[in-house]
Amino acid sequence: MTINRLDDSRVLVVLGGKDMSDFALDFSAMNLSDSHSRKILLRLTRLACRKSGIDTQGRRLNIEALQMGEGCYLLVTVRHAPRRYRPKRGGGLCFRFAQSGDFLGAVEALYRARFYSAKNAAYEWDGAYFLCFDYPSVPLRARRVLSEFADKSGGALLCAQVKEQGKMLCARNAVAVIGAALI
Repeated sequence: MTINRLDDSRVLVVLGGKDMSDFALDFSAMNLSDSHSRKILLRLTRLACRKSGIDTQGRRLNIEALQMGEGCYLLVTVRHAPRRYRPKRGGGLCFRFAQSGDFLGAVEALYRARFYSAKNAAYEWDGAYFLCFDYPSVPLRARRVLSEFADKSGGALLCAQVKEQGKMLCARNAVAVIGAALI
């Protein structure tokens, strides 16, 4: 077995016919689905990276194999692990109005206060009216107006329930669309 460091992130491992038989590897059956091959290949690649001074902790290994007579070449590339997607906290904010007059009063007050947001929608569900925002917080001036008229507010869970089960009154720009119709 020969280990050659090509650059900061790549190592070339050359396995001869004797190495293949010592490790009980068969090139035609060698893949990462086979538990024996996987175990041997990962052990070999980590050993090669450690001997050549490349850190593999928390990184992805890409292994490419090429048959060479009875042996094979293994090209190991070490990459940074991709960042995992973490959704933003919150995810939505929803205000419940018991009566249509409260709902229309809140929308009119928001419109007069020039609160124009593209990410809000109006729903009717279970005899109440809802104003749902697609972001986790609302500016203070809008919260003050909404607290005067709304009898309940909720986070992402209530917002998801309303969007799933409620009847949509206005899909986008509810404050601007309904407010313009009121004035």
